[in-house]
Order: sequence, then C-alpha cells, then structure tokens
Amino acid sequence: MPTLRQFRYFETLARVGHFGRAAAECAVSQPALSMQIQELEREIGVPLIERRRDGLTLTPEGAQILARCRAILSQVEEIREFAKESSGLSGALRFGIIPTAGPYLLPDLLPALARSHPQIKLQVRETRTAQLLEELQHGNLDVIIAALPLDNAEIASQALFEDRFLLATPSDRPPPPMPGLMEYIASEQMLLLEEGHCLRDQALRHCESAGIRYGEIYGTSNISTLVQMVANGLGITIVPELSVDAETARGRVTLSRFAEPQPCRTLALAWRRRSPAAPHYPAIAQVIRDVATERLVRSQEALTQA
Repeated sequence: MPTLRQFRYFETLARVGHFGRAAAECAVSQPALSMQIQELEREIGVPLIERRRDGLTLTPEGAQILARCRAILSQVEEIREFAKESSGLSGALRFGIIPTAGPYLLPDLLPALARSHPQIKLQVRETRTAQLLEELQHGNLDVIIAALPLDNAEIASQALFEDRFLLATPSDRPPPPMPGLMEYIASEQMLLLEEGHCLRDQALRHCESAGIRYGEIYGTSNISTLVQMVANGLGITIVPELSVDAETARGRVTLSRFAEPQPCRTLALAWRRRSPAAPHYPAIAQVIRDVATERLVRSQEALTQA
C-alpha cells in the first residue's frame, strides 16, 4: 500500500526535478529517497520517473499520478490545519520568506513570534518568490512573506509595510548630484541581483519608467555581495531601506534617496484562501508589522547619522 511519505517524496522530486535537492528538502539521504520512489512504483505498478543522464522527467502515467498525489496531500494538510484551527494556532508553522527580506526581518521576528505565539513552532524556508508561491499553493508552506503583487487566485494576502529603495554608491567618490540623479545613474554600471529575484525586477522597472538607460548588468544572489561590489568601486546598486542598518554599517557606501514619489516595494503576508487557519494569520501579520516598523526606524536613524 502506498504511503503518504512516498507521495510526499514523489511530489518533491517532481517539483524540484533532482534527486539530491529533493532528498535535501525532505531531510533524508538520496538513496533513501530513491528507494522509496522505487517502492512506490512497485506498489502502483507503473513507472513514474524516467531517469536520464541529464536529469529526470515524469512518465505520462507519472504526470497523472502526480496530480492525484497533490490532491491527496492537500486534503491531508487541510485536515491538519482544521485541527490546528479548532484549537487555535499551534504546532508547526511552515514559514517562507524571500532572501531580500529574511536576513533583515528574521533576527527580530523569530523571538517576537516566540513571545506572541509560544504555542507555535516555526519552520523557516528562505527562497525566491516563485518557489515560495508554488510550495504555498501545494501545501508545503503555511504562510509566506513576499513582495506584491502575488497574482494567484488561490492565495490571500495582507499588506505589511512599504520598503523604499535607495541608491548605493561608493563612499570614496563625490555623492551623486541632486538634481541630476537619473543622468548620473544612466552613466554608471548598474549592479543587480540575478534573475529570479523580485527586487531585481522592481529595480529594473523603476529604471525603465524613469527613462534610465543601463549597460550590461552583473547579477549576484544577495544584497550583501552587491553592497561589497559597490564599496569596491565596481558600480552602483539599489537597496531596500529594510537592509540599511545591516548592510551599510561600515560606511563604505553612500546612500541617496530618490525624488518623490520614491520607488518602493510592498511586502505582504500570504496564505491559501481555503486554509482553515486563515483567521489566525492577520495576528501574525501584525507582529511582522511591529517588527518591521522598528527595523525601518533603525534604518532611518542610520541614514541620518551617515
């Protein structure tokens, strides 16, 4: 008889498309995951995965069975969430957050949630928005923090706060001219996060809407690396205000605000609309707002002292 564990392993493998990454996400060894997939195939009587040198793909039968596995796993999660909701928000809360917010919110948010909701046990997952939304929709996460818009009819969201963007330039150069900031930006090398990060897309949209022309763009995976590249004279970048006091403490970059209306992103808490625990999530959102407000105040103080 197939087990829920086998269904979860199969769903994860199909989603990430790689045995090693699937095993890591499921917190098991790769041989153990592979053995469970083979056992599932024997139990069902049809091959699910076509193993190839360059990766893997689902068989036609595997694709159909995957949809049914996801439906079963979703129903199991609804049962768990119903039990969680009936006794209040308690137990494991699988919490996703984008990498451009996690390092700046989590140090204060985790203890704040432990104080406000001692009955829950947080399980944190940090990855890009598209992956967070997929895992949320499939029931692998309960709530996520990401930037709006989140275009998915099955997902409900509540705005948390606005996070304004600032221009980071090397501190050993004269500060960028005001006015004339846009012309200055157009003449410099713009450094941005690699493709797939929503902050990159938002920065590019602002540049394009302001009529800024930019040259070749070099990508990296985190804001800290971008700031270090700017500090060493490799270009300029756009950073969110949320990151200011953490990323500019050494004073090696100069931060400049844009003219009004200042470009920004709106971060939100999101969850599945049909989740039985949905009535409890606005309380989580308020804790996040309180933490973010304090963080942004510290960032503004750091800017004032710079």
